[in-house]
Amino acid sequence: MVHYIRSLQPPRVSRLNHDKVHALLSTLLTITTDLGDDFYPGNACILIAISHGTVMDLLGTAHWKPGMRVLKIEAKVPLDFLRLRARFFFTCNEYLHIDSLQIERLSDIVSAWTEEFLHLDDLDTNLTVRRFEAPSGQVLEICEENGDSMARHVWDGGIVLAAWLLTMGYVQHAADEGPFNILELGTGCGTVGLAFGIRWSCQLLLTDVDDDALKYAIQNARRSRDTFNSVWECRALDWSSPDRFQLDRPLTFIVASECIYNPDSIPDLVRTMASLVRQSNGLRAGSPQPKIMVSTKVRHSSEAAFFDLIKESGFEQKEHVSIPIADRYREFVEQDLEVVHIYIFEQKAEGILESSKE
Repeated sequence: MVHYIRSLQPPRVSRLNHDKVHALLSTLLTITTDLGDDFYPGNACILIAISHGTVMDLLGTAHWKPGMRVLKIEAKVPLDFLRLRARFFFTCNEYLHIDSLQIERLSDIVSAWTEEFLHLDDLDTNLTVRRFEAPSGQVLEICEENGDSMARHVWDGGIVLAAWLLTMGYVQHAADEGPFNILELGTGCGTVGLAFGIRWSCQLLLTDVDDDALKYAIQNARRSRDTFNSVWECRALDWSSPDRFQLDRPLTFIVASECIYNPDSIPDLVRTMASLVRQSNGLRAGSPQPKIMVSTKVRHSSEAAFFDLIKESGFEQKEHVSIPIADRYREFVEQDLEVVHIYIFEQKAEGILESSKE
């Protein structure tokens, strides 16, 4: 299981009496799951650090203990550091490295970064930034909301799918054939779609029904512009009325990460996938039909309804990959690791013929 360091209180920097060279950094942190429904059950050492440019300096440490729900953080900061463009970060990585997006090196406790600031008043106190280094060395920055919205947080299945895409090269053949067009459903913060964008030159369409989530996806795409190889666009897509959404190009992949946890929305999701494939097949003019890529960490048995409905809609499963999630605590207590499942679906041949007649 992946856990996430989250800020419960905006970092504050205050003057220290009788100390003319330091200020005091203080904040409140927690370590919780992607849904915020459980806390880290083990011991963890959190390193408190500041980054300015490529230089990272350790300011102090704090210790998370079993049973904790919140941890008070305090550390002295040299005033000289605050005169530079910098950002604070909190990590369990003892070497102060950015979290990796290589599948074999995924962090089980994801670090939290602030926005970069020149003046402390510039800090956006409503944001936490996640920074991930791709195998290519490019850095993917994902900002998420410091709140309870599930749509505007990073999810386990998104991180694992992004790492799998960047590490395993499954889509490379499709990317080489071109044109390479990706549509992500329920993009949220945009983690998976933007992983495509920093690795391959593609036409990237990020969609969500939540307008606020799209704002975060847009912001994150703009953050990645220096490392981006792709053209991107964000659009609203309501699964309850998918035929109102019109494609203007054939698709290579339709991607949905952590989208089947809500059984009430599964029928609309499958109808949306079928509508997009039907539209894409009508535009493809000899291009291969789109593949549907789904990642999920099973959270309850009702998710099985998705697999029944996608089959009934004329799609067949072509690939299934199971990826255990790194978890030092579960390994220590000898519990089974949680797993993210990645599925690839294609429309059956008879379904393609039927859709081409419509």
